[in-house]
Amino acid sequence: MYTLIFKNNYAWPITASDSTVITKSGGAHTFDKQGSIYFDIPGMGYLNFIDLGEKKISGYPNISETWGVLVRSTTTEGYYRYEGGGQLTLMVDEYGTSHLSTTNGTLVPVSLDEFEVLVTGIKKN
Repeated sequence: MYTLIFKNNYAWPITASDSTVITKSGGAHTFDKQGSIYFDIPGMGYLNFIDLGEKKISGYPNISETWGVLVRSTTTEGYYRYEGGGQLTLMVDEYGTSHLSTTNGTLVPVSLDEFEVLVTGIKKN
């Protein structure tokens, strides 16, 4: 489990999947002992925090911490791993841009496919 500190400097309130509302223009909320959760950011889309537990994303062998979280938006992902109690801070600025940081563990940008089409049933001539 990790702690997520959420700061909202955006012009609209942001709603979490657990129904928590982070008020606009300076609102903040701390999510303690957090697992998976997502946020609806008006005009920007969803930001999804996926609790990975001990599962690791392949292709990142140098990240050695035990526990993991994948943070996904429409165009960018962050991969966070930590020991013990992790802590992430998410700040949404006045333009709706999300800024993710940590004070412990490893946080790196990753790139995962959003959508994959598996073609079947096409005959080659």
